[in-house]
Amino acid sequence: MSDPNIKVEKEATVIEILSLLHPSAKKNSLRRMVDHGRVLVDGVKISRANIKISPGTTLTVLSKSDGDETSGKYKSSIPEPEVLFSDKSVIVVNKPAGLLSVATDRGEFDTMFSRVFAWAWENGRTRAHLVHRLDRETSGCLIFARSSEIKDMLQEQFKDRTIERIYHAVVHGQPPTDSGIETGRIQEMKDKRTRLVPSDRRAGKSAITNWWLEKKGPEHSLVRIKIDTGRRAQIRLHMANLGCPVIGDTRHGFGKASINRLCLHASSLTFKHPNGEQLKVESQIPRQLISELTRRLG
Repeated sequence: MSDPNIKVEKEATVIEILSLLHPSAKKNSLRRMVDHGRVLVDGVKISRANIKISPGTTLTVLSKSDGDETSGKYKSSIPEPEVLFSDKSVIVVNKPAGLLSVATDRGEFDTMFSRVFAWAWENGRTRAHLVHRLDRETSGCLIFARSSEIKDMLQEQFKDRTIERIYHAVVHGQPPTDSGIETGRIQEMKDKRTRLVPSDRRAGKSAITNWWLEKKGPEHSLVRIKIDTGRRAQIRLHMANLGCPVIGDTRHGFGKASINRLCLHASSLTFKHPNGEQLKVESQIPRQLISELTRRLG
């Protein structure tokens, strides 16, 4: 094939997708592709031909030589996720800063999704469905569902704004008050960049960010944030508009931080578990952020 990457448009098993690509091939031959390590799903080597693949997933078929050369490589080269909570329904992980939630059109090999996808199969023989996303530069709590039905249920909670999302950010300087709410509308441009819409215009989408000053450092502040909406770059845009951009924000703030990361962390998620109970999962604020908070400039 000229392009070994196939974007899955409709849920199907691996062998069903391979049958569409190679209609004249026998099923045993297609199964051998899988057995020989030639079939990857979002960069993760698949071990069974009957695994169902979700729409939007990228399936890659390697050549025979590549399959032989990379046998065992993919699974071992992807780090295991830091799992904060897991059961038969959901998985909540601690996403590192600098790691994509899911691959882009470039087909990145190592993402949070690929790590959880492999882990879910090894720990429960289930699939993993990404429920929401965090920006690449942001760390913290990220939810995955073990079935498409649970994914839909959790995404409905995001849509209804019933999931409580708490973040912590280290920001430049100090906010003008001890708490507040930012409601500026956010518009996403064609090039995927975002901007705050002037108050006299109705473009973009509503964005609501609640914040509280939690701790003051010598030069910076630690702010606790609850977002009611989940717009792209929402917290960074609203903190910059407040006059206290998030440290490490190279687009809306003052450039790179000394710790070489964005000082924004998704510290907790509270949501209704499929069993009907409220579940709160927390992730400790990274030491790097506390170090930046207490650092003296100059």
